Amino acid sequence: MQIVLCDCLSDILVDNSQVESDPVKGPQKMTIIRPQECSVRRPLKCWLYGRLHCLARWTDCVYAGISEIYIICERITTSVVTVTPEMFQRTWQEIETGKAIGTRPLPFLFLSLSICLVSSLGLVLWKEEVDDVQLFMPVDSHVRHDASWVERNFRDEMRFESVIVEAENVLTPAVLASIAELEIAVRGIVAAGHNWTDVCARYLTWFPNVNESEVTDELQEYMKDYEFQDSCIYQSVLRIWASNGTMDNVFKLDQETIIENITHATSHGKFSDVLEKVEPLLSGIKWDSQGYIIGAKATILNWILKKTNRWSPEWELEFIQKVLFSNRTVPHGVKLYAVTTRSYLDFLHQVLQNNKTVLFAGFTLIIVYVVVMLGRFNSVEQRVYLSLLGVSVVGQSILASYGLCFYMGFFWGPIHPILPFLLLGVGVDNSFVIMQCLDNLSNEDKATSVPERLGRALQQAGVAITITSLTDILAFAIGTSTIMPFLRSFCMFAATGIFFLYVFEILFFVSCLAIDERRLQSRRDGCICTVHRNWKPNDCSQRNIQKIVFNKYVGPVMMKTPVKVCVLVGTLLVFALNVWFVFKVEQKFDPMWYLNSESYPMQYNNKLNEHFPEYGKRAGIYLGSGINYFTDKDKLCDLYARLERNPYINQGTLDFWYMKFQNWLHEKYSLPTSEDETMSYISEFLLMSQNGQNYIKDIKFSAFPFGDYNITASQIPIQHILMNTTTEQVKAMESLRDIIRNVNISSENIVSYSHEYVSWTANKIIGDELLRNLGLTICAVAIVTLILIQNLQTSFWVICCVIFTVVDVVGSMYWLGLTIEISTSIMILLCAGLAVDYSAHIGNEFTRLQGTRDEGHNMKSRGVQSGDIRGCDVTKVADIAVEMWWSAIFIGRADQALCHPVVE
Repeated sequence: MQIVLCDCLSDILVDNSQVESDPVKGPQKMTIIRPQECSVRRPLKCWLYGRLHCLARWTDCVYAGISEIYIICERITTSVVTVTPEMFQRTWQEIETGKAIGTRPLPFLFLSLSICLVSSLGLVLWKEEVDDVQLFMPVDSHVRHDASWVERNFRDEMRFESVIVEAENVLTPAVLASIAELEIAVRGIVAAGHNWTDVCARYLTWFPNVNESEVTDELQEYMKDYEFQDSCIYQSVLRIWASNGTMDNVFKLDQETIIENITHATSHGKFSDVLEKVEPLLSGIKWDSQGYIIGAKATILNWILKKTNRWSPEWELEFIQKVLFSNRTVPHGVKLYAVTTRSYLDFLHQVLQNNKTVLFAGFTLIIVYVVVMLGRFNSVEQRVYLSLLGVSVVGQSILASYGLCFYMGFFWGPIHPILPFLLLGVGVDNSFVIMQCLDNLSNEDKATSVPERLGRALQQAGVAITITSLTDILAFAIGTSTIMPFLRSFCMFAATGIFFLYVFEILFFVSCLAIDERRLQSRRDGCICTVHRNWKPNDCSQRNIQKIVFNKYVGPVMMKTPVKVCVLVGTLLVFALNVWFVFKVEQKFDPMWYLNSESYPMQYNNKLNEHFPEYGKRAGIYLGSGINYFTDKDKLCDLYARLERNPYINQGTLDFWYMKFQNWLHEKYSLPTSEDETMSYISEFLLMSQNGQNYIKDIKFSAFPFGDYNITASQIPIQHILMNTTTEQVKAMESLRDIIRNVNISSENIVSYSHEYVSWTANKIIGDELLRNLGLTICAVAIVTLILIQNLQTSFWVICCVIFTVVDVVGSMYWLGLTIEISTSIMILLCAGLAVDYSAHIGNEFTRLQGTRDEGHNMKSRGVQSGDIRGCDVTKVADIAVEMWWSAIFIGRADQALCHPVVE
């Protein structure tokens, strides 16, 4: 054989004695042609051949190097990782845990119950967190700081009740008369003896500990000259015609008068107060050729209640009844949509109550399923009591894990109720694995004593459930390092719950199994424990349909080459498609998604977005007591100018009281020359001008603003434009923070805050935390699986199945219409944990079985299907009402039960 040696290898291969071995011709002599000799014989052709052979040789070297590295790594891995599983097996065998429990089950039973009792005592320290800021915001976040500042200095005092009236044209005499009847009915609402005037917000509502009776007679007499009005605050288009609070003029209107008055009110600015402006209350306005308003599609009415009034929530219930569920007649085509401050929380509470019903239904289905699958259909081999005790392991784990977490200071959050669903699937799955290992014992082993049988069964089952439990615990333990408090708490509850499942499964369930095996050995009835001396099992009860299906059909069919190809190609195609979908999934959240689409808050929200899209989320710029309204005039004007240029603010809602004060000041007086004079003018503006009275709600005072007082805080109320993505929402928040940083005001005296910022920030964080936790979980599980399963190839495929499952679940979210948000992120983490559980079971079983790969798959179908597939079925039964979990578990089951055995 003759090859060309290029310059780059001339110093390495200089020995002409090197040979290559050919499997047919035997060793071949290698003749090396150096570049100088080659260039003499065939210059160009030789040079090209030389470069090509050089490239080929380098490729061979790289491939050989990778192969050597793979062999070395596998040898090192095998030498290291075989220690751990063998150590587990030796531990289970040498300590003879199964034999010990089988010999004396009662001490272990009482030990398990004692652990549960001591741990569950922590439930007396139950701590439930409902504050969104405490749940979702990291300790050092801007939103947490701003929320705390606003809570201390500018607590909201208002509750908003709104009605949207929709019609072909709401500006007709009939529709306006119907709206007038509605307003009269609302004013007539009485809840617990309190009517509208008792619960409404007034201009004096915002003064601390001040009511009308505390204002001196002299001040009242002085303010009468300036028409001070402490009337109830509400917004309605009917205020154009209302006279002294009565609606008599409305019932006398004709179409021409309506058109003329509405047009005049909108074009000539009859009302200077933002609460009394008409145009923002109308939607779908139509003009004629002469500029007159001739119609509108909808109008919105707002009633404002005092939040601190204890009867306001009760009044809101009556409000909904009067508006939506009364027998009052309305003109044809008129539709009403209403919402109150308490509506969202009421329906959310209803959803949570429905989830409790689902939880109890899930437990019931679990019990029925376990009773059916764990025993056999005859009087002796049925395991009704064992099944109930096996399910009780989940309850014990819940009590113990909750108690331990409360001992450690963690709180109960709104997403924690889904924990029992997770523990149901994992816990009962472990029971099935133990039972399957017991059923798979040889006839010789089954003929031994109960302690011996349990020892041999637990020797295999102990390793399997140890691997899966450890990987699950690790997956959730990583989540405890997150910066989001609720997610940290949830992951701690989940990790401790799975740990106690593992402990109670070994101590409690195996103890119960030992007692039940003694019952079987004495041929006692499964329910009443009477002895059946001449009992023989019926043929039907000895038939395992699931095993027959896998042995005769699924296993052999799956090992056919065309089926293998179809499974692999199908899996890869689905994976590739979902990879594309993953990049199209949006990061978006709206709390209204949790409500039923037919609920009245959801219907109102849909109509609000349809007719009044400019009514975005409310927010505010808050100014502290360190602001000097005399010396800081230029700074405040600069702040207002920057807000006017902000593209994320609905400019129609930007109404800064200080700018209105400056306009009023320029009209009536010269510029003040001192701070005291400025504060005196502010008092006059707020109390003695009708325009100024509307801004009292935006200011907090140290005392009644007459004489000696200070402004402790004030706000610039704004409304954001309608934003549909988390990216836009985050940009809106950051734009306000940039404005605050750029104005020359101390950060201690100015913040921007809205309650909506909590969910906006949480969605931004949860997206980053999801990627972080998934990455760390997959890496950690890969290391642990490699150590415990002792097989590099199997560990690789286990991790691949986990990755495939997560990608397929996230990709399927796109065509299901789901987005990345708080609840779906939790579900993805749970799906990753369940996928690890499935894959580890199958991978561990495959490495344990002997024979060829196809034989291993068939044996695995017989050995794992009852433990793993039944466990999967349990999870699906438990989560039968949770649609996303259905798809996740189905995808995970397809990846692990079909693709995993084929690639192995």
